[in-house]
Amino acid sequence: MRKRHLEDRLKSAGTRTGCGSGEKLRKADVAMAVVLFAAALALRIPFRSQFAYHWDSAQFALAINEYDIRLSQPHAPGYFLYIMLGRLVNGLVGDPHASLVWISVVFGSALPAVVYLLATAMFGRKAGVTAGLLALTSPQVWFHSCVALTYCVDSFLVCTVVLVLWRAMERGGGWRDAIVVGALLALIGGVREQSVPALVPLVVFAFWRFERARLAKLATVSVVAVGLGILWFVPMVRTSGGLRTYLDIVHLHAASNASTYFPGGGLDALLKNVANITGFCGNGLMLGAVVLFVAHLHRAFRMTAEQKSSWDSEHASGLVVLALWIVPMMILGTVFVTNQPGHVLSYLPGWFVLLGAVVASLQSKWCRTAVIAVICAGNVVAFAVWPPQWDGLFFGMARTAHAIAEHDAQLMQIAGTIRRSYSPKSVVLCFSEEYYLCGLRHFQLILPEYEQYQFVVDGTALHPPGKPMWLVRNGHLEFVDKLNIDGKEGVVLVVPPGEKLEIFAPYLSLASAKVLPQSENDLYFIPTEAVKLLR
Repeated sequence: MRKRHLEDRLKSAGTRTGCGSGEKLRKADVAMAVVLFAAALALRIPFRSQFAYHWDSAQFALAINEYDIRLSQPHAPGYFLYIMLGRLVNGLVGDPHASLVWISVVFGSALPAVVYLLATAMFGRKAGVTAGLLALTSPQVWFHSCVALTYCVDSFLVCTVVLVLWRAMERGGGWRDAIVVGALLALIGGVREQSVPALVPLVVFAFWRFERARLAKLATVSVVAVGLGILWFVPMVRTSGGLRTYLDIVHLHAASNASTYFPGGGLDALLKNVANITGFCGNGLMLGAVVLFVAHLHRAFRMTAEQKSSWDSEHASGLVVLALWIVPMMILGTVFVTNQPGHVLSYLPGWFVLLGAVVASLQSKWCRTAVIAVICAGNVVAFAVWPPQWDGLFFGMARTAHAIAEHDAQLMQIAGTIRRSYSPKSVVLCFSEEYYLCGLRHFQLILPEYEQYQFVVDGTALHPPGKPMWLVRNGHLEFVDKLNIDGKEGVVLVVPPGEKLEIFAPYLSLASAKVLPQSENDLYFIPTEAVKLLR
């Protein structure tokens, strides 16, 4: 009986739409979305990264000219449509990395607009304004709008799917809705495959709310998604050596990261993922997280049972949709892996929408305005002027404008010192292992004219037998059996910021290593005659 009552309440809750406490979108809402987009562009453009921020950023940029998962350009599972979009933009920009950054800027600026439209449709314009401003100023969104990574594109598309599903439920659900949702799922799969499985519960729920032919329309979604997905999956696999090779690479990638998954890493992996999700979402919400916590306390200790029931009834459909959006994604991020801040962007906007609904419930206009102003001011401070020494508050998880600028300056200094000190014909560059913020892939992109080696074998790549080492030659990645410095003056060891020369101790004798005078203890030189491999 209670189950039947809940179903009836879900189907009848809300305003004339019958789907929640939201409002019908109008031209004024479109205008507001355009304003948010323009404001976001103005905020994002000045902070764009000039060099690949992350190892993955470099691999994405390299893949624009040479797409091959066998070379980890990019890494599995492939991100095919993201790279193809990068190629289109690169035809205008003429710089692979800058092209991907501009993609992040545009989609990261469109994200506040679609979040505003979504929150307005679900919970009303007051909620929409709050959610849109949160997406505009959130440090996590702001940061990832300025670097070459997939997360903002993925986040925008996920929010678009949620908005399409919500409006489809308002209309009762038609065949066109099924086709559009299927196409969007195929598009998301081509940008960031990992997001699609977590959307399945929400899609099923939305189609369950349709008026008729639910199963047939759900089947249509599956056929369209799979059919369109094949259009990008087949060429992706062909460029990577065929299906068997592709599956082998995916298996290697999963095995290499098994310790970060709960099935492979056990309780330690689970707790680390929970800590990361908490920290990354906390950095994305900032003072908004405090507001949500206070609202929870207010509900628990100050609201009467009637008030709780009234609020829940008014927002029933929206809360269910948010739960089916956020919870499956957080569960997958907990069970498998959340080790990058961008991993939470597929569901962080859902928290913005929920926070928008909470703030909209405040009766006083001035109170709402003050809360929004304080949260947004905190966000701006956290991203734009956050002192590096305070980063410990987020256990090193904060992502700021300073981090982008400092990283650009570090890579520029290292690359400039190498170019000033040695010609490409006189030295080879050596890297000990894969460093996310300063490694071989960064300098493959920045200094393609120099030969470069990495000593640690990459466990996610299919190395040919007897060739465990990576070599970059003429900007192209190859597999080789050993370090070859014939005809060179010596090797330059690249030590990432924060690391020490000893990272090379397992591979080389460091007795003759001398720091380059122009460097900041990040570049060391060993003459050819003193190079002694230890393995």
